[in-house]
Amino acid sequence: AVLLDTIDMLLQQSVLPDEILVVDQSQYSPGDDSKLRLESLASANQIRWIRLDEPSIPRAMNSGLSMAVSEYVLFLDDDVSFNRQFIEMHKCEINAGWALEGGHVAHVGQILQPWQSVVARQNYRPGNGLLRDLNFPFNSDEPAEIENCMAGNLCVNRALAIAAGGFDEQFDGAAYRFESEFCRRLIQHAGTPFRFAPGPSLNHLKMATGGTRDAGNNHLTSLSADHSSGDYYFALRRGTGLEKFTYASGRLLGAVYSKFYLQKPWWIPVRIIAELMGLAAALAKLIAGPLYITHPERPIV
Repeated sequence: AVLLDTIDMLLQQSVLPDEILVVDQSQYSPGDDSKLRLESLASANQIRWIRLDEPSIPRAMNSGLSMAVSEYVLFLDDDVSFNRQFIEMHKCEINAGWALEGGHVAHVGQILQPWQSVVARQNYRPGNGLLRDLNFPFNSDEPAEIENCMAGNLCVNRALAIAAGGFDEQFDGAAYRFESEFCRRLIQHAGTPFRFAPGPSLNHLKMATGGTRDAGNNHLTSLSADHSSGDYYFALRRGTGLEKFTYASGRLLGAVYSKFYLQKPWWIPVRIIAELMGLAAALAKLIAGPLYITHPERPIV
C-alpha cells in the first residue's frame, strides 16, 4: 500500500518521469489488493512491473538500470513521500550540466528520516580513505561534492553506471554499504565526484516491514552475518593496504562497544561470532569476485 502511494505521487508530478519501473520482489496471495492494483497500473502502461523471484537490493537496482529507457535513472525507495516538483527538481540538476565533461558523475538528493529535519551542515568532517563521507548528513541544506551516496534518492547517467558495472550483487541481505562501494567505483571510473543536491528532497518513511526487511533479524542478538558481511566486503574491495585491516578491526571492536552490550554482556559472544562469520563471508566474496551487470537488457545507445 505504501508503494502504491509512492507511485501515485510520481503520476501527479508537475514534470512526469519518462517511465516508472517497479522492480517487485514480493510474494502475493491470490486476489491480493496490492497485486491487483499493480496489474491494473501495468495494463494501463502507467508503470512497467518487473517481477524478481528472490529479494536482492543490488539485483533489483541492476534490473531497473538494465531495462530503463531513459538516459538518466532515478532510484527511489518504495516507502517515501515528496512534493509535486520532485522530478522537476531532479531534471533541473541534470540540466545544470552535472553530467558534462568535468562535471559530476551522479547526484543524490536530500533524504529526511522520520526523526530528522533540514539542518545546516556545520563543523562537518568528511574523513579520509574508506571513512570519507560515510557519515555525510543527507538532511543538510547545502550542496556538496561527496564520495558516498544513499540509494533511495539517487540519480545516475545510465550509460556511465552500466560502464562502471552497476551495483555489485555480492552484497546480499541488508546489502550494507553497497551504495558506498558503487559510489567509489563510479567516481574511479569517471574521474569526477558525486554531487549532493538538497533541492530534490524526500521523506523516507522507514517502514518496519516489506521488501528485504521481511527476512531480517535483530542484528544485536542474531548470528546472522547480514549486517556485517557488507561492511567488511566494502573495506576489502575499496580499501588499500593497511587501511583494510584497521577498518575491519575498528568494525569488530566497535560492534560490541555499545550501551546494549554494557547492559546485556551475555550477548557479546553471539555478536563476535556473527562479526567473524561476516568477515569470513566477505573474504569468500572477495575471492569469488564482484557480480556486476554484464549484459544489459536494453543496449546502450
